[in-house]
Amino acid sequence: MSKIENKILTDLVYEKLKIMIDDGVLTPGQKINKLELSKILGVSQTPINDALSRLAGEKFLEQRSRQGYFVRAFSDEELVALFEMRGALEGMAIRLCCENASSDHIEELSRCFEGFSFPLNEKTYMDYVHADKTFHEKIIRYSGNSILWELSRTSGYMIKSNMKGLTRPPEETYPEHVAMIQALKERNGDKAQQLMIQHHLRSRNVFRAKLTKKELNTV
Repeated sequence: MSKIENKILTDLVYEKLKIMIDDGVLTPGQKINKLELSKILGVSQTPINDALSRLAGEKFLEQRSRQGYFVRAFSDEELVALFEMRGALEGMAIRLCCENASSDHIEELSRCFEGFSFPLNEKTYMDYVHADKTFHEKIIRYSGNSILWELSRTSGYMIKSNMKGLTRPPEETYPEHVAMIQALKERNGDKAQQLMIQHHLRSRNVFRAKLTKKELNTV
């Protein structure tokens, strides 16, 4: 197999493993079983080793001496920083969406949270998790800024900040999403940007509160 073919296979395995982390198939703290992955993905361990090394370099995984690779569990301090980053980047992205997104794209975004009624059952909860991921990903995509989109793909900050699941309950975040969608429909970039920043800072504050509690318990 040529070097080009090897690289393509490694890239495919790399993307598949990121999806498995994002979907919760591989969970924080879990040890990577390379033999099992080889069987699941139908590839040799060579592209798996290459993909794992790449994911460790990007901090999706951690390599422990003589123990192997583990899905990285992010600390509360790191999650505070990740949600602050999301507020900054996605705040600008939604502002740009108001300026650049087509009417069809705005309509597509407006349908992300249609059909939800509360309380959610187990299935509709998972549907909401999917809708949340889809909405935020499409905000970046439809911003029209290729660098923002590339940064979201290469840094994987969305996946990293979502690895523990939803930070806040859907009953709390649903009206925030609805308000952002209304601002998008109005093409009100200032309002949309502030709503997105507040949305992520409220999630950041969940982890800030945990850190404060830890500090108080150690006094």
